[in-house]
Amino acid sequence: MSAKKKPVNTPLHLLQQLSGSLLEHLEDACSQALADAEKLLAKLEKQRGKAQEKLHNSRIKLQDAATAGKSKAQAKAKGAVSELEELLDALKDRQTETRTYILHLKRDAQESLKLAQGIGRVKEAVGKILTTRDAKPVAPKAAAKTPTAKAPAKTAAKAPVKAAAAKPVAKAAAKPSAVAKPAVKTAAAKAPAKSAAKPAARTAAA
Repeated sequence: MSAKKKPVNTPLHLLQQLSGSLLEHLEDACSQALADAEKLLAKLEKQRGKAQEKLHNSRIKLQDAATAGKSKAQAKAKGAVSELEELLDALKDRQTETRTYILHLKRDAQESLKLAQGIGRVKEAVGKILTTRDAKPVAPKAAAKTPTAKAPAKTAAKAPVKAAAAKPVAKAAAKPSAVAKPAVKTAAAKAPAKSAAKPAARTAAA
């Protein structure tokens, strides 16, 4: 079974993935272009070496034909020498162009990778944000446990309510003593009546 890529969860994950792949593709493209150019230069160098060898042989044939007085062989050798000289000039020009291209390619690759460092910083910044987010879920669990500690405070707060509720009962219990006072007053009022009756008895005795 082929390994499946992890799905992109958020835009931040997408940005991290794209920035990382962009850097990889850029580095690979620069390296590949430079390798291809160097291969082409090596191929041109090889072709030029073969052309130089053929030119050397054609010049020898031309000299031999001229010495032998063979006009046809001399004309043929001259044509071969001319073609090989043109080929060597073309190969030389292509080599010069390829070397110039390689120099420009190296410079452009360095500048591109230097500019791409900003993309690398973006990738690092996104990675830090995602790491921080992954670490945050642990904190709410610890914070969720603290409300359980507040429960005794709530129960303690309910106690004053009960005490306040008990006060009306105490006031109600205190009222009967106030009711009992009028009875004392009536008893005190009856006492003068008795003392008033005593002088009447004394006058009767007289």
